[in-house]
Amino acid sequence: MKDKNNKEKLKSLRKQREAFVKNAREHIKISTRLFKKIKAEIKDKAMTIPEIAKAIEEPSSQVLIYVSGLKKFGMAVEKEKDGDYFKYQLVAKN
Repeated sequence: MKDKNNKEKLKSLRKQREAFVKNAREHIKISTRLFKKIKAEIKDKAMTIPEIAKAIEEPSSQVLIYVSGLKKFGMAVEKEKDGDYFKYQLVAKN
């Protein structure tokens, strides 16, 4: 009897959180897609944030957030400055 009650509670909880889980999955898909696009652009050459944004057709503000994440976790490095902007390039894997 206790198992049946727990199953009903879990079913109810899943139903309540369904929209949240769906939204989170969609956000993860978008983030993964953006990371892949950015990494493909800066793999072989260093680029500024505006150059990357133009190449992948996304807002500079969004690109800056993702490039900052790549830099924070050691996946991208800051290169020489081009005017007012630093260039970023993907770190080569060993």
